[in-house]
Amino acid sequence: MRILYFTDGAGIDLLGIRESVLRIPEVLTSLRRGQEQARYVDLMQVMSLPDEEFRLVPSVLRNYLINLVQRGLHQRWINRDHRADLILRRINHRNFAEIKNEVLNFIRGKTEGKPVATKDLHLLHFFSHIEITIIGPGYDEIEMWLRREISTRSDIKVLIKDVIASDPQLDWFWPQVSEAMVADNALI
Repeated sequence: MRILYFTDGAGIDLLGIRESVLRIPEVLTSLRRGQEQARYVDLMQVMSLPDEEFRLVPSVLRNYLINLVQRGLHQRWINRDHRADLILRRINHRNFAEIKNEVLNFIRGKTEGKPVATKDLHLLHFFSHIEITIIGPGYDEIEMWLRREISTRSDIKVLIKDVIASDPQLDWFWPQVSEAMVADNALI
């Protein structure tokens, strides 16, 4: 079974991550398409702002950028011929408990053999393992909970991975981000 989880995208606040996602072709395509809706602002220029200035960007625009980056990452994941049984988006839930209940109810229903209708796709995978893919950029408390709580199950193998880190063609991404953040901290 595959679960796809879209975080709140807080990692977009870091310039190193913004610069790196701009090197992913599907993210660039998503941002270019999104530019049609944002006629009075240059999205590429906003993505290149220093962190201090990016923090001043209105939340509506930041959320729009997060959405566009996540769309691009999702498209890249789909292009690798992946599908999900359950898609969760942090933005669709007011609090942590709602997402937790949705995941646990879904897993419980699948375990009991009940036909579980998902909102997004209706795929049947073997339930011997759960693959949870996180689409950021960045992580949030749900990802921590998934790692801590669900991965402790002994009856099911649980694999939690980041969409970028699991893509063999993006092996440059996180080391470059880490190096950029270390270099930025050295300047401070």
